[in-house]
Order: sequence, then structure tokens, then C-alpha cells
Amino acid sequence: MKVVFVSQWYPPEQAPIGYMIRELAQAMSAAGHDVTVITGFPNHPSGVVFGGYRKRLYLRDVADGVKLCRTYLYTKRGPGKLSRILTFLSFTLTSGCALLFGGRCDLIFAVFQPLSVGMTLPIIAKLKSAKLILNVQDLHPDVPIELGLVKNPLFVRMLRWVERLGYRSAAGLAVICEHFKAHCVGKGADAGDVAVIPNWIDLNEVVPHERINSFRTELGLSPDHLVILYAGTIGMVSGAEVVLRAASVLATILPSARIVFVGEGPSVAGLRTYAEENGLGNVLFVPFQPRERLAEVQATADISLVTLLKGKGRSSVPSKVLGYMAAARPVIASVDSDSETASLVRRSGCGMVVDAENGTKLADAIVSLAEDPARRIRSGESGRQHLERHYAKATVTGRYIEFLEAVAGRT
Repeated sequence: MKVVFVSQWYPPEQAPIGYMIRELAQAMSAAGHDVTVITGFPNHPSGVVFGGYRKRLYLRDVADGVKLCRTYLYTKRGPGKLSRILTFLSFTLTSGCALLFGGRCDLIFAVFQPLSVGMTLPIIAKLKSAKLILNVQDLHPDVPIELGLVKNPLFVRMLRWVERLGYRSAAGLAVICEHFKAHCVGKGADAGDVAVIPNWIDLNEVVPHERINSFRTELGLSPDHLVILYAGTIGMVSGAEVVLRAASVLATILPSARIVFVGEGPSVAGLRTYAEENGLGNVLFVPFQPRERLAEVQATADISLVTLLKGKGRSSVPSKVLGYMAAARPVIASVDSDSETASLVRRSGCGMVVDAENGTKLADAIVSLAEDPARRIRSGESGRQHLERHYAKATVTGRYIEFLEAVAGRT
């Protein structure tokens, strides 16, 4: 089977979806299929193309046993709504052309972001007599609309139309949770075409390590500091401001606590400003670390945090939680109680759930775990064991391969 994956993000970018696509492409190749990945030039999250790359219309390469076609996309340093739209539209255009003129294929597997691929890929798939599967990692355009980033009623209606077109036109949809499946079916997808397959994590890459390590030392933290880690992309739906409100409380009641943000994203600048203006000396900001240090970074934590704004837990599931669990660290989730993230924390027994956007309750939960080292160990071990049972890479990629082969084999 000739399979083409389409994803704007791909390593060496540290976006989790990029690593997922690479690992899935490798698994499909190992299963005997002919695999090509169409992606952009690496620039996430800064907007600056990585060293060693120079933008051109197309660049063909082979990496990790997978054929790559990198296509031009517009990039600009720093956040900006217009530049983000231009990046999405440029990738939609160039990736579509690469796919259309790239020879025969049997199956197209595309990340349904940017949303604009929902207009082009169904047409291209039909022209090439290929089956199209869309991978739904977030519910777009719900997030930008709810955040007020898209307000024009005509534009909102157009985005909703593109979303429905994508769901209805695809031969299959792979979604990460049951709520996403219900959403897609409600927008016109056939329930029989939707597979719920969670994201996975490489449990050989992120393994439990000692909390005292070189990364902690580089941060200037001692063994006596209680490290509270927030690692990963810090986006607009993250609601990470609640962590700083908790930090204000912890400064007086738990002076040994140090909150460490490791990552980048559109909300980082505002968080830095807030921390400086409020004299939060117990908060540190560190950029993304090399992938090979991921296990060490995760191990530095005594407690790990995930946050989401109120009402956003149904449209987004932060992948950072899996990294925390793989490192066998307890998790505190400041999210809606009925969200998929809260459900994962509860059923795995990996930690605690507190109300979204409530800094006081978040601080109380941190103090509770700080005073109970045995519970921290139990929660961390429970989370790791849950991943080993349900989220191992070989297990989940196997489910993906079965689904892709089944869709491709339909008449």
C-alpha cells in the first residue's frame, strides 16, 4: 500500500504531533507499506526556520527510513494572527500540490490542522482515487472561536462549513477520545467511520530517573527544593496563569517550592511579565530542551502540572500528561472535572484534579502532595503502569495500522 502522511509539523520540531507522525510512519513502513511524509520546513514554535535548513519550494529527503517531502510555508518570527493564517494557508497550498503531483497513492493520512486542508484534501483524494483519513487532535475551529480570536460571523460560518466538509468527506476519522467522536458525528461524520485511538508515548524514551540530576543542578536547585514542573507548549488554551496565582500563595506557605516552566508558546511572554511584576522569585522559565534530555527534564519534577482554561477540556487534551506519567511523577490537573484530561488522571490514579483557573485550590493540592511523599510515589507508579497497559507505542500504533489498512481495503 502506498501511504502519504500530511502534517505541517515534523521532527526536528518538538511538537508532539510531529513525533507521532514520524513514529506512525516508521511503524507503517516496518509493516511493509511504502510511506511518504509531506511536511513543512521546521520552524515551530519560534517561526524561525531551524539551522541546517533553507526554505525552498520542495526538498525531498529520507530520514529515519521514511521518505520526506518538505514544502514551502510562510514563516515569521513571533506570534501573530495574520502570520499564523498565512503559514496555514501556504502549507495547505504547497502540500496539496506536492500530493496532487506526487504520483499514485492508496491512502492519505492527514492531521486535520490547519483546518484549510479540509477543503483541499477531499478533492485531491478523489482525483487520485485514494482514501482519506483525517486525524483529529484538537477540535478546530472551536478553540479560536471560543478564545475570541475569530469573531467575524461570516468567517465563523465558513470555518464551520470547512470543518463539516472535512468530517463528511473523509473515508475515516481517527480521534483521540470519545468526546471528539461524538463531536464529529454531530457534525455529520458516519459513526462507523470514526475510530477512537489515543495518542501514545515511547516508554523506552521516557523512563523514571532520579530526581537529583544534572538538569536540576543547571537550574541552581538543591535536593531540598520541591520542583513543580510545567513542561511542553504553553498555548492560549492552557490557562497557565493559574500556576502563577498558585505560586503567589506558595511563596509564603511552601518556601521550598520552585515552579519550573520548560517550554515555549504564545503565552510565555505574558507569564514572564506577570512573574516579574509580582516578584515571583519561586518561578523559573526555561526554553524547550533537546529531545534526548526529555527523560531527565521530567525526572527533575517532584510534582507535575497540567492546566486548561474553563470549558476547554472538551476541545483539547494536552499530550504533556503522558510524559509526566511515563516519568512516574504525580500529576495535578487544573481542568474541568468532566474533561478527558480529568478522566485520564482519575482512571489511572496518577494524581489529583482541581477546579480549572482556581489558584488557591491548585496551591492547596501542591501542599497536600508535598506533605505526603508516599502518595507521590504511589501516584507516579500508578500512572506509569497505566501507560504500560494502555498507551505503549507498539500497542497504539498497531491499532492505527489496523484502522488504516481496514479503511484502505474498503470497496
